[in-house]
Amino acid sequence: MVNKLSYILIFVLTIFIMGCIPVTQEPITKVTLDVSDGKFQQIYGYQDKQDLDSLLSFTSDFDPSHRYMVANALASFQSKDGLDSLYKLMYDPVMKVRTAAAYAIGQIGEGSSVTELLKAFKTKDTLDVDNIYNATIIESIGKIGDASLLPALATVSTYRTTDTLLLTGQSRAIYNYALRGMTTTEGTDKLVQYLTEDEYPLKVKLIAANYLARAKNLDLNSYKNRLIQVLDENSDPNVRMAVALALGKTKDDEVLEALLQHFNKETDYRVKANIVRAISNFSYIKVIEPILLLTKDKSHHIANNAANFLITNGNSNDATIYKNYLSDSLHYSVQSKIYSAILKHMPVYYTNTKNKIKREILDTIEETNNVYEKSDYIAALGYDPFAYEDIIELSKNAKSPVVKSTAASAIAQLMSSANFIKAYRGGHLKKKEEIIELVKEEMSKGDVGSLAVYGEMFADEELALKGLIEDVSFLKSAQSKLNLPKEVETHNSLEKAIAYLTNKKYKAKTPEYNHPIDWSVFSQYGDSVQVAIKTEKGVIRANLYTQDAPGSVSNFLSLSKADFYDGKVLHRVVPNFVVQGGCPRGDGYGGLDYTIRSELPQMYYEEEGYLGMASAGLHTEGTQWFITHSPAMHLSGKYTIFGKVTEGMEVVHELEVGDKIEDVIVTKM
Repeated sequence: MVNKLSYILIFVLTIFIMGCIPVTQEPITKVTLDVSDGKFQQIYGYQDKQDLDSLLSFTSDFDPSHRYMVANALASFQSKDGLDSLYKLMYDPVMKVRTAAAYAIGQIGEGSSVTELLKAFKTKDTLDVDNIYNATIIESIGKIGDASLLPALATVSTYRTTDTLLLTGQSRAIYNYALRGMTTTEGTDKLVQYLTEDEYPLKVKLIAANYLARAKNLDLNSYKNRLIQVLDENSDPNVRMAVALALGKTKDDEVLEALLQHFNKETDYRVKANIVRAISNFSYIKVIEPILLLTKDKSHHIANNAANFLITNGNSNDATIYKNYLSDSLHYSVQSKIYSAILKHMPVYYTNTKNKIKREILDTIEETNNVYEKSDYIAALGYDPFAYEDIIELSKNAKSPVVKSTAASAIAQLMSSANFIKAYRGGHLKKKEEIIELVKEEMSKGDVGSLAVYGEMFADEELALKGLIEDVSFLKSAQSKLNLPKEVETHNSLEKAIAYLTNKKYKAKTPEYNHPIDWSVFSQYGDSVQVAIKTEKGVIRANLYTQDAPGSVSNFLSLSKADFYDGKVLHRVVPNFVVQGGCPRGDGYGGLDYTIRSELPQMYYEEEGYLGMASAGLHTEGTQWFITHSPAMHLSGKYTIFGKVTEGMEVVHELEVGDKIEDVIVTKM
């Protein structure tokens, strides 16, 4: 009996002791995000409020998902006070966390962080498990490193053609340096090699091609034959688009012939549009004939690029010839640009002819009910130094904000024109003073779009209005009446003008936290949300990135479900770049009485069809968004990506300014 009792006591004691020993948890190695999870919403709420202390309390959280979210948050609101925590996260046991930390360091942009990035680079990795991490470190060095590091980075030759991640990181780094105005012959050699040799991955070729297209002051003549071969033989239109622009930098007659030949056999309008841009770099006399013919191209993107050439590169001797290409069959956007070219390049002493042209433009403005057509023709008047009274009068009588803001742009264009001094000669300063008084009167009416444009005009150092304005009270008065945060873009434009005119340092205003994320909109859809954007031209379907940009997605869903976008127009279409909508004014200066935060995790505009949030600077997003026609790598890390088109890109390519959004329907994938 005693022995039995002893066994029972020992058993009970053992159970008690075991209960006092904490259970060892298995480490979590996978990042899992769930937009409906309370902790996800809590951490994201701290990001949205930019509550750094609360956010950093999760840097040592047991769950790597939370540590990962902290790194993404710091990449988005970019506080230098978070750097020490990011340095520690670069040694996190979970690859995805330390990669996000390395990316965030590059986003913050502090040059002294290069030392920490180099220290964290994994030099001994025989299994290649750290490639994504190392690639991101290299990429971030491209964002913050000084020029001394570029040659060494560009001459790394140990990467195999199968090391896609490392090659991608290196290419992005060289590209990032170029965006900051730094290039080297070694870097250009390296990326030409990646682009032109077959064995390198397509993703790397695409980055290389975009580097060659966007980097400034590159001498590409020694590579011309290899680049022509890529243009003719590469099957990816995204690569061909960028290569076409790169070839334009050579200004070589042999290259011009190759570009024109390729244009005739090219099937993708985007490549053709870029060829038109490329040939604008060549001798005017050699390209003017094909350019004039292309103003009649059936693609509005190509035709508009051709017409833009006439404005930018036109010749005074041919200005009267451009008149022969005016036709009622042309789209108004092309027709108005040809008018612009005529007014810009026709000698100022052709007064009778110019007055006749101006009369035709004014008659068209009066006859049309399309505010975007009015707007384009008003823009044309901005190339006639004698048209300022007509433009101001159109602004005074305008009911549409689109017309008002365009009239302001036309006045700014008119005064900055080289023809302005030719037109008024010794009296040009007095005439500017007269126009400034008219502008002040228009500004007193408080239209936010025209105020924003005039602010930029007064801040333009090349226009040099500082000596003509002694009192900036009219700017301060206009600024004081603005509705913040809604009109922060206009506020900053006026602030820039005030700073310039008073010799003070300009500092942009960033809106305070003012619009909490509405998590309830996800309750019906969870992490799998799709939208159907119905337009006059057809339907566009897109998946939304709820985990990567929940604030932007929540905002878009709320506005869509409230029918906010119904009837709104696409107010901006840039050929082979973006279509943009969501502005209640229709001119790009409108929104609602709030702003939302930028969301900038490690995502890239390296394909067509991304949905991005339009902004006037970090954390100024609201109701406006855009869809990309093609890769737009220079936007990566600067503009929120919140979705991607899955069907209907052919519709996106057909959209024009003024096309309406009929409805946005939200569904679960």
